[in-house]
Amino acid sequence: MSGKGPSRRRIVYVMERFPSGTLNFIYNEIRVLERSGFDVEIHSLIPGEFCPAEAAEFADRIRNVRPAPILDLLRAVLHYLLHRPLVLLGLFFTLPWENRNGRLGKVARSFSHVLVGVYFAWLMRDRKDHVHAHFAFKAATAALVSARLNGNTFSFTAHGSATVYPPSRFHLRSKVRGAAFVIAVSEYNRKAMLRLCPQVEGERIEVNRTGILIDQFPRRERRTAEAPPGQILCVATLYPIKNHETLVRACGHLERRGIEFQLHLVGQDDLGLTSSLRQLAESEGCLDRIEFHGGVDHGRIPGFLDRADACILTSFSEGVPVSLMEAMARGVPVVGPRVTGVPELIQDGVSGLLIDPHDPVTVADALERILTDPDAAAAMADRARERIESEYDMTRNAQRLSGIFDRRLEVLQGRADG
Repeated sequence: MSGKGPSRRRIVYVMERFPSGTLNFIYNEIRVLERSGFDVEIHSLIPGEFCPAEAAEFADRIRNVRPAPILDLLRAVLHYLLHRPLVLLGLFFTLPWENRNGRLGKVARSFSHVLVGVYFAWLMRDRKDHVHAHFAFKAATAALVSARLNGNTFSFTAHGSATVYPPSRFHLRSKVRGAAFVIAVSEYNRKAMLRLCPQVEGERIEVNRTGILIDQFPRRERRTAEAPPGQILCVATLYPIKNHETLVRACGHLERRGIEFQLHLVGQDDLGLTSSLRQLAESEGCLDRIEFHGGVDHGRIPGFLDRADACILTSFSEGVPVSLMEAMARGVPVVGPRVTGVPELIQDGVSGLLIDPHDPVTVADALERILTDPDAAAAMADRARERIESEYDMTRNAQRLSGIFDRRLEVLQGRADG
């Protein structure tokens, strides 16, 4: 972190698990904020399981909230019972029960998230620093709880899934209403949150797109026509919401159509889904067409992209997917799901193809189109690169975020002083 000066402002960043292999956009964001004059203090609710090479510079700076010593947890609860009893009790008796869509077990888990937020607030009890959470789930819950108990301000960045899941499940209404401001990564997100909270002033939710460091993904030389099989790449953690099942079924259709291809699945498997995906691929008759590479360091991704003829996601929900941005910057034709903010990234038939993530036939159609018409695919890839350069330059977007923080925090400070 760069040296402090009298004009520097501190922001406390809180995330559920930091670092991880899928947070490159946050690493880049922190770097740009600090170059712009902010000191960013990093808190992680849960310790990261590993530190990827691109996050090594942050390793010694991370303050893990959990595991919390039981005596400190009790001290935190007692502290607020003495100093903010009505607020504390209100948090415990309102936030968990907003989880009306869930069973009692989900309410109990929500109660534990509030308790973690109380402990985070206690760690921050003597400070009034602004807290910013990434993702609208557990980290934003901790930021909300801290703000109510300590009186500090907070904001959060809402990514795609937060605006799709039932809002009461993650207290999204309370977070939007309570935040000093909200960053949406797409216009879709912004409109969804305004529909959810129509009483919130529209200017309180600002769109600031994520992005990539374009210099790390220079446009590759256009691939010459090669003999099949066509190389298909999917870079996505193996989570249910990423919906690899539809992609595997689409591969079954390609196999039955006689299309020569090889699918490369790149992504960490924390839930043990590889076995079921292998079984599905075997039943679809395409197991020998699929390679499971597991999680890899981000530095290896350009090599996978250089060998790819198409890059695809079939997720049920996304923010604005970094893996597709990287492919578009590198000049790889892309296929993405017609969900949330993805159509803002990919213009169908112009800079890529959009598909219904529930329909493996249309997924297979899109992949076949790219693999069998390389000239048209290359033209879309050229336009995709232009799209990334104009709208998804991480450095420029992070500088804009720095400006948002500057402007918003100045207003908040003026209110506090007044």
